[in-house]
Amino acid sequence: MKTTVEIPDELFRAAKATAARDGSKLKDLVADGLRLVLRKTRPERRRLRFPLIPGKPEGARLTAARVNEIEAAEDREETSRHARPGRR
Repeated sequence: MKTTVEIPDELFRAAKATAARDGSKLKDLVADGLRLVLRKTRPERRRLRFPLIPGKPEGARLTAARVNEIEAAEDREETSRHARPGRR
């Protein structure tokens, strides 16, 4: 596709010289530069892999009821830690 782009004179001269030195065309240098910039700005999509931890089939299952029991036990423990000692 053809398009018109305004480039500062100094940048144009440096780009033209770089393309000539590398034996390529200015349009190829510009296209390569755009690809580099676009690759950096686009978030890299990678698939996350979580480690599998083998468990025992007969092991305890975590259920909502079990979570409630654990939370209640932690609340009781925290309350007893912060309770004031009784007066005698």
